Amino acid sequence: MKKIARYVLGGVLAVTLAACSNDQDFYYQDTARVRLVGPEVWTVGSDSLTFSFVTYPADTTEKVMMVDAVVMGTPQDHDRTANIVVDNDRTTATAQQYSLPATVTIPAGKTTAAFPVTLRRDASLQQQTVRLYIKVAPSDDFQPGVNEENHLLLVWNDILSKPQNWDKLQEFFGQYSDTKYRFMIANAGGITDFDTDQLSWGELMNLRIKFQNALQEYNDAHPGNPLKDENGVLVEF
Repeated sequence: MKKIARYVLGGVLAVTLAACSNDQDFYYQDTARVRLVGPEVWTVGSDSLTFSFVTYPADTTEKVMMVDAVVMGTPQDHDRTANIVVDNDRTTATAQQYSLPATVTIPAGKTTAAFPVTLRRDASLQQQTVRLYIKVAPSDDFQPGVNEENHLLLVWNDILSKPQNWDKLQEFFGQYSDTKYRFMIANAGGITDFDTDQLSWGELMNLRIKFQNALQEYNDAHPGNPLKDENGVLVEF
């Protein structure tokens, strides 16, 4: 029995060592590799990022997402360069709707470096969602990481959707329209979720007065051209 146990233990050890060796070969193969990691608040550990401009003020025209290029290997005593490219077959955003560097420098002694991906806002995003698929391309210093982590998909839009609780909000703000809702978000002082379970009757009434005053200011600033919604109806609160 002891002899059999030794054989079993030896076999398990051999398989384990082989697996570790295979893992190392798979990940590195004596070549440093790079994987992409998006900001945790937006990606939540996945390989994709979803963002909407809808709750941001109208003068917010872009959003910068910081992406980490992470080395799968050891630090070196010199700067190294990773190449970042756009996969056009998997991208629907136009070149005017984003920007990112073509290369990222990993400093000497480091195994990670952050780089910005700028998502831009334009009128088309109110009607459609766009996608940007970026990935690591081979360079003199790095090869792409494993398939699951050698890329990052960024998805964004500026599309409004009618709040599910509008039947409760209608008492305060009247008939729903996208134009009205966007005006509310822009003038609510940072409030983006008009939750009737969180906001009191008095708070909602104060918001109504605030929107009425903001609407009056808008209309005064645009004589003969008061704010109308997407159906051509005057916006009222």
